Amino acid sequence: MEPNNHTPIHCVWELTLQCNMNCLHCGSRAGHKRENELSNEEALHVADELIALGCKYLSLIGGEVFLYNGWEKIARRLTDNGVTVNMITNGYLMNDKQVEEIRYANLANVALSIDGMEENHNRIRNNSRSFARLKQTMDRLYMEKIPMGVNTTLLNSNIGDVEELYHYIINNNVKIWQLQLANPMGNFSDNKNQQISLENIKWLTSFIRQKREENKITIYTGDNIGYYGENERFIRGIPGTIGYWSGCQAGLTVVGIDSIGNVKGCESLYDDSFIEGNLRIERLSTIWHKDGNFAYNRNFDKSLLTGKCKECDMGAFCRAGCRGACFFTKGKLHENAYCVYNE
Repeated sequence: MEPNNHTPIHCVWELTLQCNMNCLHCGSRAGHKRENELSNEEALHVADELIALGCKYLSLIGGEVFLYNGWEKIARRLTDNGVTVNMITNGYLMNDKQVEEIRYANLANVALSIDGMEENHNRIRNNSRSFARLKQTMDRLYMEKIPMGVNTTLLNSNIGDVEELYHYIINNNVKIWQLQLANPMGNFSDNKNQQISLENIKWLTSFIRQKREENKITIYTGDNIGYYGENERFIRGIPGTIGYWSGCQAGLTVVGIDSIGNVKGCESLYDDSFIEGNLRIERLSTIWHKDGNFAYNRNFDKSLLTGKCKECDMGAFCRAGCRGACFFTKGKLHENAYCVYNE
């Protein structure tokens, strides 16, 4: 088998499905841990494989990462070998133990999931204390001089909080903010009535453009916020540069790993049909380089486009946007419901 030219530069790694919350938009239906999650020894071996394949950036997710005993050892193996690692957490747990683990891991930052102001955030998180605990966590991280980011997942029911949340996180010393849309998978497939509208997506792209121009905080646009509208060249990539959406990177430069070693092109493709192999059966390099894997992107051809994407003059470049957004909104791989182009 001849290796292909693709490198998994970015990895999202779900260490555990165990979680201390039950969020209405959770794409993995996290809660109880799986019985056969990777051990520390197995996870360290996976880390070594990622390093060998050229991974440069990795996000640890759950569930709740802090509930996986030994997570910091896996992170440290990666950071000691030149991989930039961050973690995404709901921020509910933050005491001396967590601070010590973060320091040991040499994380680039800790990304907190904040989905609106207090009322909306607590409703989405199904926890009346979540927002208050997040504030305590932000205060502690700032005191410890640990860089913070925030991830915000948007629905129709919390989009109205975005302006106020922008000021709130800046005032709480957050340096990086990623905005993304909730795909109707997992728990959110039961709450599709809150799925964001195209009108609100158009407003959101204008908001992101405006706030990036203000340059008070580094803002990143989620891959499922689409595409090629009037604000496109102002909302992608590194702030201060002109960037354009150039197609889903799942299986090209991105790889996803779940807590039992299943490999997918992206952890936003949270469906068994996207599993390309398992790390208890095959090496990551074997799965990554296997002919026929990740075909939805590696074998892309414009003829695969369906719906309005098929007729779109940007189809060859856009490739129907985020593959997860396509699959979970349309049940198809190359037709996107979140696109504002020509709307």
